[in-house]
Amino acid sequence: MLLRMKAFVEGMRSLLYYTGLCEDRVKISDSAEEKAIWSGIIDVLIPICKGYVTERALEMCNLGLQVYGGYGYIRDYPMEQLMRDVRITLIYEGTNGIQAMDLLGRKLGMNKGKPVMDLLVQMQNTIKEAKAVAGLEAVVAATENAVNRLAEVGMHMGATAMSPKVMAAFSFAHPFMMATGDVVMAWMLLWRATLAAQKLDAGAKKKDTAFYEGQIKSAEYFTQQVLPITQGKMDAILKMNEAAIEIEEDAFGGK
Repeated sequence: MLLRMKAFVEGMRSLLYYTGLCEDRVKISDSAEEKAIWSGIIDVLIPICKGYVTERALEMCNLGLQVYGGYGYIRDYPMEQLMRDVRITLIYEGTNGIQAMDLLGRKLGMNKGKPVMDLLVQMQNTIKEAKAVAGLEAVVAATENAVNRLAEVGMHMGATAMSPKVMAAFSFAHPFMMATGDVVMAWMLLWRATLAAQKLDAGAKKKDTAFYEGQIKSAEYFTQQVLPITQGKMDAILKMNEAAIEIEEDAFGGK
């Protein structure tokens, strides 16, 4: 549980910092084309920052509470308040279902898909750099596979959303947002692991070694234990079962 929390928190923080960096790049760029690239990437990442991050934040607080055992549920420790406080974030500023529909309905096809492609290029750039670093082979391979798969799933979702099966596509909007968020997390953690490995190779100070090695282990954990589940989610999206659309209202009972 501790490593899961560590990996997700580090990845989510990096995503939020990266989105802020994109904002800075929009402001300082002298090129209209470059401004458009970074602005488009921000547009794609906003529903991930709000929707995905708050979903995972709730999960991490839940795990944190569990770590304390019974004490996590009472006011002797701060976890119960963190758990309550984070819950509303899934509802603030457009519920997460709305954020997921925004990602699918507006951001995915924006400017003929260019912002999404620009984001994928940034991911591929990190993967390319990481391939030159010894010891990250498994992390790189899993991340690259997930990024390529996400591109496939995104194209499928976009095409289905513009077809007569539009309702089926939107029934998978939330799983798509969560799968996209997982792939972005893998990218962020690979980026961190790459920098950490480079620092270790350059002869990091002893006091920093555990931190850098921890970055590599976070990426290893996420790509080897979380991404396989994400791949299953993407399989389900591609199959796009329509049970949620076909079920009759009376089947829910209550009448």
